[in-house]
Amino acid sequence: TLLRNDKTISEGNRAMVRKAIDNGVDVAICTGRPLEAIQKFLDTLETNTDDHYSITYNGGLVVQNKTGKVASQVTMSMADAKRLYDVMASLELPLEAVLIDAVYQFPFPENHPGLYQQTMNFLPFKQFDMDNLDPETAIFKVVVNTETDHLISVIDQIPNWVYEDFEVMRSHPFQLEIMPKGIDKGTGVSHLADILELTKDQVMVIGDEENDLAMLKWAGTSVVMENGR
Repeated sequence: TLLRNDKTISEGNRAMVRKAIDNGVDVAICTGRPLEAIQKFLDTLETNTDDHYSITYNGGLVVQNKTGKVASQVTMSMADAKRLYDVMASLELPLEAVLIDAVYQFPFPENHPGLYQQTMNFLPFKQFDMDNLDPETAIFKVVVNTETDHLISVIDQIPNWVYEDFEVMRSHPFQLEIMPKGIDKGTGVSHLADILELTKDQVMVIGDEENDLAMLKWAGTSVVMENGR
C-alpha cells in the first residue's frame, strides 16, 4: 500500500507520514512481512525508535521497532504446519514456514518449486530436516508462493478444514498465506490500539489487498487505494 512500483516510499508519502507524527498521530506499518523485512522503510519514515510499533506477520506479532520487544504474539505449532504441508503436497503446492528469524522450506513438489525467496531474498532461507522436525518450533505463518495459474487451478481443492482451523487469505494472486485461527491484520491493529489506549473510532487504516480486509472492517475510518484488489 505504502510503496511505489519500485518498492520505495515516495517523498510525498514520507513527508505526510512525518507531518502526521509531528501532529501527534501514531503511525505503524501493518504487514505480512517480518520486522527485518521493513527496517529500511522504518528508517525512511524515521520511525525506527522505541516510541513506534509495527504489526507484522499479518497481525501475528506486534513489536517495538527499535528494540524488537514483543507486545503481542500468536504462533502455530510444527504439528499444525505439518498438517498443512501434507495437504498442500497432495495438490503440488509448495509450502514455506515463516519463523522469527528465517524462512524454512518444506520439500517442494517436483514441478512447482516455492517462489517466496524471490520476493523475500533479504531473509535467510533454510530447508526443514523432515526426519528431525522440532515440535517446539514456533511458526507465525506458512506461505504458498507459486505460479498464479497453478494456484488458481487447485485452490478450490483445498479442504474445508483448512479454512475452519486457520486464517487463510491470498495476499497476492500468486500467494496464499495461512495464519493461526483468529489472527489477521484486524486483530493486530486492535492489539496495537489497546497498547496505545485508542478506541477504534480513533484509528484509520489504509490498504489495497485481500489481507487488509480484516483491518479495514475493524477500524473507525478505512481508506482503500483506487488500484486495490
